[in-house]
Amino acid sequence: MFNKLNAFSRGHKKLCLIVALFVGFTAFRLISSAASPFASVPPGQEAVYVQLGEAKYGTMRELSFYHGTLSAPNRFFLAPKVGGELKEILVDIGDRLQNGDLVALLDDEEYVLARDRAKLSVTLAEAQLSEARANLELAQSDMSRQLNLSQKSIVTQSDYENAVNRLLQAEARLNVATSQLNGALNQLADAELKLSYTRVSAAWPPVEERAEGDYRYVGSRLADGGTLLTANSPILDVVSLDPLLVVVDVIEKDYPKIQVGMEATIRTEAYPDRAFPGKILRIAPVLSTDSRQARVELEVANPALALKPGMFAEVVFVFSQREGVWSVEADVPFRRHDGYVLFVADPVTSTVSERRVSLGIREGSRVEVSGGGPIDGPVVTLGQHLLRDGQVYRLPEASLAPAEGGGENRRPGELPS
Repeated sequence: MFNKLNAFSRGHKKLCLIVALFVGFTAFRLISSAASPFASVPPGQEAVYVQLGEAKYGTMRELSFYHGTLSAPNRFFLAPKVGGELKEILVDIGDRLQNGDLVALLDDEEYVLARDRAKLSVTLAEAQLSEARANLELAQSDMSRQLNLSQKSIVTQSDYENAVNRLLQAEARLNVATSQLNGALNQLADAELKLSYTRVSAAWPPVEERAEGDYRYVGSRLADGGTLLTANSPILDVVSLDPLLVVVDVIEKDYPKIQVGMEATIRTEAYPDRAFPGKILRIAPVLSTDSRQARVELEVANPALALKPGMFAEVVFVFSQREGVWSVEADVPFRRHDGYVLFVADPVTSTVSERRVSLGIREGSRVEVSGGGPIDGPVVTLGQHLLRDGQVYRLPEASLAPAEGGGENRRPGELPS
């Protein structure tokens, strides 16, 4: 009898345990269902956890980014054309120069002495020329007299021939004196020119279209007063600042899209919030066989002189632009064997609808999508490969609200800052 009671007690405990487990499980399902913010999952269909992002409507641009360095298209080293001691530099770094401005002086004592010697040589040559002219006139007069006397047979033939020889000699001396004077004048001109070179001026070929404002600027000083210079020793680095030049190497894929006169946007690290207009000035007709890139030179207007040679520059080309298009993050469209699809979420029903789309312009981290009409809801950015049309979705608790679709926080078509 005791054994039967003991067996009955054990069976009763097992039954109570089973009932307790069933009640607990049912309560857990009810609580979970009540706590879920989504509609109940239809029988036979399991929800997929996803992340959502935003589809944007606006302008998309096909951009290409290149990097180069700003440089001065007109730059030269100013140097004296003669040697000597550098007496004084009249300008300093950053000073603005006009064509013909005096910038430095050399010690000119030696060149003044050379000019004075040349002047004396000219004076002596002029006196010798005057003497030669007088002798020629005397010889011509004597020749005329001897000719008359010879015709009257008053003088001998020998006297007449002597008069002819004296005339020829006088003419020869006059030619020599004339040549000596010309040589002395050339020496004087050379001495005066070298003396003028001791006054060093900034000079360059004028730019016709900018005759009123063709300035240059002192980039650096390369010598100081007291330095003993030889001819053509540089003393100043002179540059132009408006416009500037930026050189980039364009890859083969973009080469057919560029042409002379095409505009671009220039950005610098010094002015991250400013964009400067640039224009393609020259395009190399060949690509490097090593890099498959071509040299492209752009002119950058710089009227305010904010930009300086040597600055790092980012060049942005806009190859094409589309207005009023939809765009999503580039990794949102999911490739299938018959094309690309994306999934648009319906927050009311917690289901997704499949859209077959075509891809267009890429700008930054986003890509243009077309086909299937307007995108009137958030799009699935993670987990789309597990979805099908009409699939129920759920969001992780940390992201119940649709998240921004990654990338830069800017409108489509807005150039990156």
